Amino acid sequence: MKIDVSSFGLLSQIIVFIVCLFFYIRHKTIYLLLLTLLLLSTVIVEGVGAYLIYRNVSTSFMYHYVYTLIELLIISLLFKKVLKRKNIFIFLGVIFIIFWVVVFFKNNLYAYLVILESTIISLYSFLYLREILMTNKILNYKKLLPFWVSAGFLIFYLPSIPFFLF
Repeated sequence: MKIDVSSFGLLSQIIVFIVCLFFYIRHKTIYLLLLTLLLLSTVIVEGVGAYLIYRNVSTSFMYHYVYTLIELLIISLLFKKVLKRKNIFIFLGVIFIIFWVVVFFKNNLYAYLVILESTIISLYSFLYLREILMTNKILNYKKLLPFWVSAGFLIFYLPSIPFFLF
């Protein structure tokens, strides 16, 4: 059996999903449920994508139109659970969905959709980090799962903005 980089990536995503599912079963919080759903959707999309690539079928529809929308909606719900400002979700969500529909008809704008998605998720992360800096929660940041998820989102999404701009 040959193991390549894409197989390792999918395997690591499956392992992370199983670990998150275990923690959800143990703690049963809404935040962990949403994080588990995000990881499950990632595993499904990556698994189906790997199969379609193996069968020489285009995966662009699934990634461009399905996963981008699902990913941003779940991440928005994640941050809606931990942020006090709720009005920003409606504003950014409407902008994203309008642009998502435009990209559905104009495929060449997909890179801009990814930039918008990365910007929105980075903004959510910054808002959350700013919020915990203004409270006493920052004293126990090591125990806050949303802190680490936000840091991970910043590490992943913030560098992707200039990458897709080029």
